[in-house]
Amino acid sequence: MAIGSAEALLRSAYGVANSLLELEPRTTQEALERAVDTVVAMPIYKELDRTRLLRELEARNNTLVGGYSVIDDKDFSAWVAKARELRTFAFWERYRHWMDRGKRWADGPLRQMDRLTDDILDRLRNPETPGAWDRRGLIVGDVQSGKTSNYTALICKAVDAGFPLVIVLAGVHNSLRSQTQLRLDEGFLGFDTRLSLLADEQENQRVGAGRMPSAPFLVAHSLTSSSDGGDFKAATANGTRLVPGGRDPIILVVKKRVSILKNLLAWVLSVRAVDDPATPGGKIVRDVPMLVIDDEADNASANTNEYRDEDGNIDEDADPTKTNFLIRRMLTSFERSAYVGYTATPFANVFMHHEAKHKIAGEDLFPRSFIINLPAPSNYIGPEKVFGLNRPGADGEAKGLPIIINVRDAEAIFPPSHKKELPVSELPASLKEAILAFILVCAARRVRGDIDVDNSMLVHVTRLTAVQDKVAALIDEHLVDIVRQLEFPGTGGSATADLEALWNREFAAKSDELREQLSNYDLPPVGWAEVRSQIFDAAKRIGVRRVNGSAKDALDYVDHPEGLSVIAVGGDKLSRGLTLEGLSISYFIRTSRMYDTLMQMGRWFGYRPRYADLCRLYTSPILVRWYRHIATATAELREEFDLAFDKGETPLQFGHRVRTHPDGMLITAANKMRAGTQVRAGFSGTISETVAFDAASVRKNLDAFAEFLEGLAPREGKGTQRWDDVHGSQIVSLLQRLETSRESWKANSRALADYVANRVANRRLGQWSVVLAGQGASGVSTSIGRYEVVLTDRALQVHDGGTRITIGRLVSPADEVSDLDKTQQDLAMTQTLAAWEKKPEPKRDMPKTPSGPFIRRQRSPDRGLLLIYPLATSLPDGLPLMGFAISFPFDEQAPLIDYAENSVKQLESIFE
Repeated sequence: MAIGSAEALLRSAYGVANSLLELEPRTTQEALERAVDTVVAMPIYKELDRTRLLRELEARNNTLVGGYSVIDDKDFSAWVAKARELRTFAFWERYRHWMDRGKRWADGPLRQMDRLTDDILDRLRNPETPGAWDRRGLIVGDVQSGKTSNYTALICKAVDAGFPLVIVLAGVHNSLRSQTQLRLDEGFLGFDTRLSLLADEQENQRVGAGRMPSAPFLVAHSLTSSSDGGDFKAATANGTRLVPGGRDPIILVVKKRVSILKNLLAWVLSVRAVDDPATPGGKIVRDVPMLVIDDEADNASANTNEYRDEDGNIDEDADPTKTNFLIRRMLTSFERSAYVGYTATPFANVFMHHEAKHKIAGEDLFPRSFIINLPAPSNYIGPEKVFGLNRPGADGEAKGLPIIINVRDAEAIFPPSHKKELPVSELPASLKEAILAFILVCAARRVRGDIDVDNSMLVHVTRLTAVQDKVAALIDEHLVDIVRQLEFPGTGGSATADLEALWNREFAAKSDELREQLSNYDLPPVGWAEVRSQIFDAAKRIGVRRVNGSAKDALDYVDHPEGLSVIAVGGDKLSRGLTLEGLSISYFIRTSRMYDTLMQMGRWFGYRPRYADLCRLYTSPILVRWYRHIATATAELREEFDLAFDKGETPLQFGHRVRTHPDGMLITAANKMRAGTQVRAGFSGTISETVAFDAASVRKNLDAFAEFLEGLAPREGKGTQRWDDVHGSQIVSLLQRLETSRESWKANSRALADYVANRVANRRLGQWSVVLAGQGASGVSTSIGRYEVVLTDRALQVHDGGTRITIGRLVSPADEVSDLDKTQQDLAMTQTLAAWEKKPEPKRDMPKTPSGPFIRRQRSPDRGLLLIYPLATSLPDGLPLMGFAISFPFDEQAPLIDYAENSVKQLESIFE
């Protein structure tokens, strides 16, 4: 039997087995086995691979999903459950059926999506609620983790519940808007908008959910289409004679472009608004509840203009950015509106000031009604899994997957800050290897039976389209040459030998380790002989597409039901929201200044069924380091979220906390934080630690610590030393003498000194515990003042010829509780578990140690903790690096510390 027909047979058998499982009271392993045995006993499925079917069903039913946390304003009453009893939620039931049978979603994520979208809808208001209301929320999920599916489900339920108008703001590029519309065509509308927008023709062009067996035809209208030029046009809308709030629901999927939003607002007001002198602008739309979904809500939506006057007060005459103004104007033009932002990088949204207001546009887009923190399912491969975390402990740092290949030869061809005239006549050897790796992945997937599937490779080396075009042409030439060598062996070239060598070195050698780390994935073993038999067929299907503003190429996966294999070369268009189906090989060397930009560029995060072990990321060592740091910072931000959730804080309280957290300083662009020429941070309840060092200041800092320790009460013995009676003024004196690297922005010695001095002057932080770590695993000892200690080991990276040294994470988790007694430690653990327990079911990853925020809650505002780590190095003079960390207690009265403009500029230059 051909492999393609085997796939069709498997899909059919999968549907039958799922139907049988619905008859079972509980989905147990025995129930799975029973369903499979029943199916394979049927004559039509006699040639079916029983093991493959069982693995598919196990993957579906064994996917774990952590409970989500909600921070809200409590200003709502649950209404959805009652509404679902009184009316048919037909769009949702059709979509659920499509995700279950058509997309083969696992049970756990599907059930969670149902619960979550009910919870969101509860907080948006019943559309039948009279009077004026305006709800604003934010959903935070991981990059490429299924946010589009989530808001498609929300749209289905909102329309079922009575929202007659839905507007989806889908990025700033045609490619993303078109892809988003395609997804909504499949999941919500059920028909192909590229063919026709007319209702009487829609039934003949069903797609997605609309094509499912026995699926009802549900009438909804779209005034935009999934074609590349299908964005909103007033002439098209007027030609349909559709009016928002009419008999049938209307959806529009539009770009966040000023001209589009301006035309849309004008059209809505012209066909539906009534005069209202009390409304800014003089017109308002009544009795038409509107839902706005803002995809990639941190991109283009935020107001990056100043909103304060010279005295620091909110200036309602200060003009916001045009896109921000038009989104806010749309919301204030409706008497009843709901706004939900979706993003993986929420920092710009949370940094918005909750009091910012404009005399016409109204209040800013701060998610004052609710923020939902959405963990990804267990089958999601995200930053923590790929890069690991910089959290050293008893078991060492949390390591990532062994799928990263360091690129060191690209900078010679694509130097930083290059111009569009850059001459590119050859590809880096690492990029040529990455192309071979992509061919191997496509072939290996064919061996596993995945033939008519999408395969993608990402190439992101520059943001300049002219250079991208040159790179795409060279890749195409190189690919043609490889295919020629594979088709005509012996005509010159070593493609086959190179492929075999790469397979053995990179894939076969890591296979066992990866399959062990990804044990919950269906990853059958693959051998070279099988791969070789599929290489030519796989390679000849690969094409090269340019994905940028000047190219006409498109990633039209939907038009290739037999699967599209593509090498996508691009820049900004590949950095925001655009999904690369079947992405396996990523070649990424472009840097960025900001956390959120870097995370959004990480298109390689997502779901990788049956090929997670084949994925590879080619990137530079510095980007690996920054991604690891980002993964750690994001994990800690989620701890802050859990703390806010545990304390019952509102979005306003949580937003203030994040805005003043030191981690927020470079999480997003300074203009999105709207801090003007200064960044302001608070250290209350945070931990600051040095992760970067300048070689020029090593001796000075060593002397400062030695003198500081000499001034403390003498201690006997060797190894770790601890003092519990150090006065805050002594800490201030030490910090004022230290010189910290600009890369250690959370441990800026001058800012820390200012903060501690302020608290001491206000009768806080008067007493300190000081720990000198002196029992490292290095075995190398040295003297710091009068104390002999064993140097601490950390993985060091040397930069710029030895002038800069960086580490991942300095503090071991156990050290932060070293000044707490057992009662305090137990309470920190109890509070950590309590926050975890409050999360809705199902839960996973029960904490085994107390989290940082709950540790710091145990200290009185009068007591701080200074941890000193002499680090082992290979510096020529043998001097240790003096790392330090400060764990601050919570202090409600603590001030914010300003970082001057030149400091911010220095910090930003790290990312250039």
